Amino acid sequence: MPDLELRHLRYLIAVAEAGSITRAAQRLMMTQPALSRAIKALERTVGVPLFVRRSHATELTVAGGALLSEAYELVGRSQAALERARGMRSGAETLTVTAPLCDVVAVTAASRSFEADRPGVRVNVVPREWLSPLHELRAGAADVSFLRDRHDRDGLTVDRLAREPRKVLLPADHPLAARERLTLSDLWDEPVTHWAGMSPEEADHWTGADTDGRPRRHGPLVRNATDVLAAVALGRAVAFVHGSTLPDTELPGLRVRPVDGLSQSRLEIGVPARNAHPVAEEFVEHARDRWAPTGR
Repeated sequence: MPDLELRHLRYLIAVAEAGSITRAAQRLMMTQPALSRAIKALERTVGVPLFVRRSHATELTVAGGALLSEAYELVGRSQAALERARGMRSGAETLTVTAPLCDVVAVTAASRSFEADRPGVRVNVVPREWLSPLHELRAGAADVSFLRDRHDRDGLTVDRLAREPRKVLLPADHPLAARERLTLSDLWDEPVTHWAGMSPEEADHWTGADTDGRPRRHGPLVRNATDVLAAVALGRAVAFVHGSTLPDTELPGLRVRPVDGLSQSRLEIGVPARNAHPVAEEFVEHARDRWAPTGR
């Protein structure tokens, strides 16, 4: 049987996150036919279908989902190994830190200030979608992870950094968009975008059901922030978002409104409960100090 290639695993991750071979090809800066051939080659290597191709989306099969979990770990570990090797060459110790895309700017600033305090340490910041894979952290592919609203903390030591209000993102022509402020009950009957791979607890938080216990209608399945914006702009759903997700200027065709009764978004930082990187705890303390004025 042919060996798995890391590039094929990266392609698997890209298609799974984008939900479309076409969108994944754009992200990878390659042609759609070339990516399709690579995915088929991976399926031949594995011996089972990894995706179900539909007219508007490409979805993982059960086997594809199982391989995706391993792919994150293998790709992450290979990247971490490279960074550590490069760090040895330069005489620096490397710390691999994952962060949601919406928090990358703030996390990068914290990482650079940590490097300034610790000249012998190099921090490698790896962006992830909001629902970042925690098994990277547990498996040692990442040393530290910034987390948004995650409920699964098994095997991790997690510290709270900040809380911020969430708001609702609506189409500009939605009847509720004309109001300056809403309540959670105003949105009971609205479909809410739903992230792929959520646990029930995460789904309750994302849709606002964690506050009042009322089940919400699940709208379109989303895999990234672009999917969220598209679903709302097309009038297929609303979305609950925190401020770090949004640009400074108002988005065309969309409106953001405060919602009374909606739970806040939590930004946390986690390290493995066992065998943590020697410098990880120092980095966590640095991050806590940096976020303390607004977060605690």
